[in-house]
Amino acid sequence: MKAVMNIQRVLQLLVMTLLLVACSSERSSDEQWPHSDLSSYAAAFSPDRKYVLVGDTDAPARLWDIENNKVVYSWQNNVDEVGTTTAVGFSADGKVAATSEQDTVVLWEMATGEPMMRLSFPVKIKSLALSQYGDYLLLALYDRTAVYFDVIANRVIRVLEHDGSAVNSPINQLINAVALSPSGKYALTGGDDQTAKLWNLETGEVLRGWKHSNIVNIVAFYPKGGYVLTGAANGQTHFWNMKTGKEQYTLRTSPWPKSMPLPDFPSFQTTTSAFAFSVDNKYLVTGHPSRKLCLWQVANGEK
Repeated sequence: MKAVMNIQRVLQLLVMTLLLVACSSERSSDEQWPHSDLSSYAAAFSPDRKYVLVGDTDAPARLWDIENNKVVYSWQNNVDEVGTTTAVGFSADGKVAATSEQDTVVLWEMATGEPMMRLSFPVKIKSLALSQYGDYLLLALYDRTAVYFDVIANRVIRVLEHDGSAVNSPINQLINAVALSPSGKYALTGGDDQTAKLWNLETGEVLRGWKHSNIVNIVAFYPKGGYVLTGAANGQTHFWNMKTGKEQYTLRTSPWPKSMPLPDFPSFQTTTSAFAFSVDNKYLVTGHPSRKLCLWQVANGEK
């Protein structure tokens, strides 16, 4: 069992390394995956960690079999015109995948690779999250809102916003990242207002608001429940208790001395740009634009 866990961890590290290399403007002779000529825009692991879905800027989104290092499916909305895949995701049961191009989301059946549904929205899509069975979507839109969408009924249930009060702005702020809880009862959003917000989807109420010192670009629910993960563009990733609202610990990847406060300006090289929990949820891997990978113990936040 321990050997299997180690293999799973190594596979995840390898995949994240390849994704980070693909996102870099520098080309390397050691690259193993033939992505697009430009860069990879989005990536997500399947719940069982057997697949990774990668969105490219000038090629179809590709579903990779991690163990065999091969493309299973290539997906794009318009077969006659290749567009940038801006966001990707999986349902929690692993049966549905989603890709977005511009203002359109396509839901794909994992078993066959065939499109299940196409959904168009009034504005471009920045990020997305799928519910347990793929019947609900949470979308961050470029009109500075996030919408909770009923796929079957084809209607918006909730509109979520980050007002500018946290950054002394009179206008709503862009929402960069979204996540849905395993139970489907809660949503998590992170925005340019330097906050992450926990929402009750039934009532639309904000249950928690966590202030950061820079824009929030990563949000996630811990798969086993009870905790959330948020990351800001200054090299800090936080693990919060949903019930109490208190911080459990901070994963500090910035080279800035611990004795000094972190700078207000974004530190892009240490920003967490990708992450994955291990299958047993005991470990967390974070990836960064500097091509640095960090392996953390979820229990205590230690490397």
